[in-house]
Amino acid sequence: MKQFKLLVFGLLLSSLASGQTVKIQTGTTISKLDWEIGNMNLAPYKETLIGYSVFAGIEYLENKFFNLSSNLGVVRKGGKEKVTYVTETGELIDKKTEKATLDYITVNSTFDIQYPIKDKVLPFMSVGPRFDYLISYSNVFESLKEIDALKKYNIGLILGGGIKYDLSKVQIGLRADYYLDFYKVADWPAQTGNLGGKVNDKTVTLNFTIGYKL
Repeated sequence: MKQFKLLVFGLLLSSLASGQTVKIQTGTTISKLDWEIGNMNLAPYKETLIGYSVFAGIEYLENKFFNLSSNLGVVRKGGKEKVTYVTETGELIDKKTEKATLDYITVNSTFDIQYPIKDKVLPFMSVGPRFDYLISYSNVFESLKEIDALKKYNIGLILGGGIKYDLSKVQIGLRADYYLDFYKVADWPAQTGNLGGKVNDKTVTLNFTIGYKL
C-alpha cells in the first residue's frame, strides 16, 4: 500500500514538473463605478477609467484540452468624471477630470478549457475564484474610509477567454477577463443625517501574455 501511494505521488510530481508554463501578463483595466446614495443613483465617476494590470503566474497539469492556472498581480479599478468649477454668478472658472482609483493585490486560480488549432494556436475559455485586497485608494474614498464603509477586500470570480500561440518553448497570447464581484466596493447603512449607500465597480482586463514552458 505504501509503495502504491509513493507511486501515485511520484506520478503526480512528474506530471507537475513536466507540464508547467511560467507566465507574465500585463495590460489595461477598463472600469467604472456605480455609486448610489439612499435610493438615488447620483452616478459620479461613471465614466470609463483606463487603468493597468500586471500578473505573474503558472499554468500546470497541462493537457491538450485543459489546464489549471494560478496568478498573482496588481490591478487598478475605478471611474472618472468631468467637474466644472464656476463662480457664485455662474461664470466658468475651470474644467477638470477627477479620477476615483482603487489599487488591489489580486490572486486567482482558473480552470482553462482550450481547443488546439493546428497544434500551435489555442483558443481558450477560463473561469475560477479570485481574492482582491485593497492596498491604496484616491482621496475620493477618504470619507468612506472614515466611516468604515470602504471594504478592504473582495471575493469573486474571474471569467475570461482568449488565444495562445506556441513558439517552441515560448508561448504568447492575448486574453480578456471580466471581474464578477460577490461584495461591494463600499456600503454603509442609513443613519440619522446619513441616507446610506453603496458603491459597485464593473471591471474588464485586456492583457498580453508571454510564457515559458518548463
